[in-house]
Amino acid sequence: MKFQTNHIAKFALIAAIGLSVVGVVGAKASSTRANPSILCLTAYSIEPQGAPPCPTPTPIPEVPTPAAPAPVNYEENVTFNDTDLGVALFKATDADGNPKIDFYQRETGTSNSTFLFSVTQADVAPYMTNHPAVNTLLASADGVSVYVLTTGEIQVNAGPDAEGKVHVKIFNGIPWTSVYGYTIDPVK
Repeated sequence: MKFQTNHIAKFALIAAIGLSVVGVVGAKASSTRANPSILCLTAYSIEPQGAPPCPTPTPIPEVPTPAAPAPVNYEENVTFNDTDLGVALFKATDADGNPKIDFYQRETGTSNSTFLFSVTQADVAPYMTNHPAVNTLLASADGVSVYVLTTGEIQVNAGPDAEGKVHVKIFNGIPWTSVYGYTIDPVK
């Protein structure tokens, strides 16, 4: 008797598990339909003959990804990091293909810029092997000044800005391969 009771208990347990699995699968299948009372045919369904085909899902339109802004190439241009100083320097070449730096002034709050001047390799050539005894002004316009330093480097001053600061960039030559800078704050 003991043997039969264990056997019956195991059978009841297996039957209960089987029914619960069928119930879960059936519930899952019916919950995936938009309207479970309407039968429709799909490529993978086993539905009664004559059932209408399932509606084709509406495709979700693809959202276009905006284009990334063009990266700033500091190998080719240098700007001054101040919102009210719209000074930009660009590596360029003259008509004969000789390197030069073009200087532009951008109007605050706009994308309009004005060409200021150029400094060519020929302008700095006399100072490259024979450095000047004092810092020497090469060109100047609209708050932008270019000097050849006693080290042979080229210094560009921009400003003063609205706070009275003068921003400085120093280049190792034309064309430059190295740039560093600092800010002169007369208040400090």
